[in-house]
Amino acid sequence: MKKLLVISLLALSSLSHAEETKENTVTDATKSVVSGIVKFGKDLLEGADEGVDEGRKTGQSQDGAIIVDNGADLEKNLSVELLSVNKEGDNGSYIELGFKNANDNPVRIINLKDSENIIAIDADGYATNLARAGDNPMDVTIPSNAGRKQRFHFDIPADSVKEVRIMGKVLSL
Repeated sequence: MKKLLVISLLALSSLSHAEETKENTVTDATKSVVSGIVKFGKDLLEGADEGVDEGRKTGQSQDGAIIVDNGADLEKNLSVELLSVNKEGDNGSYIELGFKNANDNPVRIINLKDSENIIAIDADGYATNLARAGDNPMDVTIPSNAGRKQRFHFDIPADSVKEVRIMGKVLSL
């Protein structure tokens, strides 16, 4: 009787272990599949974004504008100056940037609302992105052989702003 009980317990223990291993295998397989789908989706979206930007840069725009989407192209095609930092409401501010274009074609800066394309840095070194509310443009076009002043709105007090970065270019007060 004791032998039968021991054998039964061993068999039950083996079945329990096999079921646990099976669950871990199913969990691992599911995790792997879902991870692959998410990675594929992220890569797909990133590729689509890059494709749109590349198409905009290489294709001829209707107005013949030079398309700028990075710091190197910004530096090559425009001069940028921090004109002012102004109070807006209780805890907000807007900065005014001056863009000068010495080209014979207009220059269009795109993707300005992307994460690090325009940020304000405070005295402690913390970054603030463009305010979600406000009239922040996605793109700015600077006419040929001319300049353009453009405002950008932030949720940071004006007296806290110590520098502004646009596509990596540092503009200090």
